[in-house]
Amino acid sequence: MTSTLPDFDRRAGIYNAHARVQAEAAAWLADWLPERIEGPALELGAGTGLFTRYLANRADRLLATDRSPRMVAWGTRALPEVRWEVAEADTPPTREDLRWIFSSSLAQWLPDPAATLTRWRTACTPGGRMIAGWFVRGTMGEFFEVCPAAAPFAWRSGREWLDLVAAGGWQVERHETITFRLHHADTASMLREVHNIGAIVPRRFGPGDLRRALRAHDKLHAGPAGLETPFVFLRLEAVRP
Repeated sequence: MTSTLPDFDRRAGIYNAHARVQAEAAAWLADWLPERIEGPALELGAGTGLFTRYLANRADRLLATDRSPRMVAWGTRALPEVRWEVAEADTPPTREDLRWIFSSSLAQWLPDPAATLTRWRTACTPGGRMIAGWFVRGTMGEFFEVCPAAAPFAWRSGREWLDLVAAGGWQVERHETITFRLHHADTASMLREVHNIGAIVPRRFGPGDLRRALRAHDKLHAGPAGLETPFVFLRLEAVRP
């Protein structure tokens, strides 16, 4: 699967209805938020505001951003008290004395995470903090074993991600992973939900191959009660030294 701006943009109106695991991940990540977020704060990849809503009542000066104009429009309607802006995550807006960077369910999509994490660190003032979480290797792992061509990118382990964060100049203070498990009637239902949040099967993967992969995955992993799919999420808090 891949994800592009038009895919996310087209699905802004239905995103919240299908982003079950993203909502669970946002709530889990929010457990690490301080009671007050003082100083300028920036959220990247805010989407329609699933994680923003946990920031809105804590932050003094929050700017929520996303590359999708329709996502930003939906977020603005849902949380008008927050300042919203269309912006790319890999080139964050410059704010004087930025003290906080937040993101949820974003970093796995970054085409060059090492460079982007470095830019995030550079955007922060010394002592600035990042609280972020994203999906790592193991997510939909059984399906990608049956159908490796459907993988949206080269999945990285939690350890590989921690190394990238450190290489970006961040000092990781704490980190943790959790596995969320979503239930669907079958593999087709699972992929339909993923498709409805903007991730699609790449064009290099033909419909006949996809049907064979669905049948193979159902045969191996779906039972009378349906299908259970793992989504592995890493959360971390880091500081710019």
